[in-house]
Amino acid sequence: MPEEQVYRIDHFLGMSMVLNILGVRFANQFFEPVWHSGTVDRVEIVYDETLGLEGRGGYYDKAGALVDMIQSHLLQVLALVAMEQPPKLNEVELRSNIAQVLRSTQVWNGDPVAASHRARYSAGKVGDRELPSYADEKGVDPKLQTETLAQVTFEVATARWHGVPFVLRSGKAIGKYTTEVRVHMVPAPEIPDFGGAPAADRVVLDLKTGEVEFRVTMNGSGDPFKLEQSTLSVKKEPGELLPYGQVLRGILEGNPLLSVRGDIAEECWRIVDPVLAAWREDKVPLEEYPAGSSGPEGW
Repeated sequence: MPEEQVYRIDHFLGMSMVLNILGVRFANQFFEPVWHSGTVDRVEIVYDETLGLEGRGGYYDKAGALVDMIQSHLLQVLALVAMEQPPKLNEVELRSNIAQVLRSTQVWNGDPVAASHRARYSAGKVGDRELPSYADEKGVDPKLQTETLAQVTFEVATARWHGVPFVLRSGKAIGKYTTEVRVHMVPAPEIPDFGGAPAADRVVLDLKTGEVEFRVTMNGSGDPFKLEQSTLSVKKEPGELLPYGQVLRGILEGNPLLSVRGDIAEECWRIVDPVLAAWREDKVPLEEYPAGSSGPEGW
């Protein structure tokens, strides 16, 4: 089949989310000039769920958090955050820029053991719900050592992102529902007589709601000689369609802009393959965390 007639659906690529990231990146003079390794310290892309298996053990136990979330959804988000501005917003240019980023992406320092963590939840309470240990969930084979929380650090080997770690994390049965891209800036130099070095500013994009937060350092309330962080937030109205509706409309209208091109899917598998190999060989310990917690200590 011709590639332009193949639609590989990823609901994370709903039009509103894609355009929100590209708008923040390219449509203003606040961020594009500083969106590079000279001013960005690290990028975190986090998708933590409060849900457990919810009856999906038969599928999930064969996949795990790395394949279910990082290999597909979160690497697509990484590419949108790190890409260069496409000359046109069409299926050729946008997807070619995504592919270019992914071809330059690899595990941090080429070391999948040092760059990755995995864990699964034990019995605990999430909100008012009691969850059993993952190993005791229906449809789970404990011998598979399937992770429910995965975290991997990647690097994008381009001039723009040289030396900037991209930390991707996703887990189930976490105490707080989090769907965020966090761009941590390099702290500004210390200002004499202002009570120490400024804190690192950051930009936070919520992948679910579209909300954008700017956490910036400025003079403190009541004491102009003290610096503190203030949060400026912008709430976005939801799109006319939910993400699945947006990508399905692309099929019905014959527009593959939001579908995953074949070479992009292959690059995502190439990127995570060293991590999967290290985990299969048990080179990375499978840790545990109580359901309802934030994950293992020290992550």
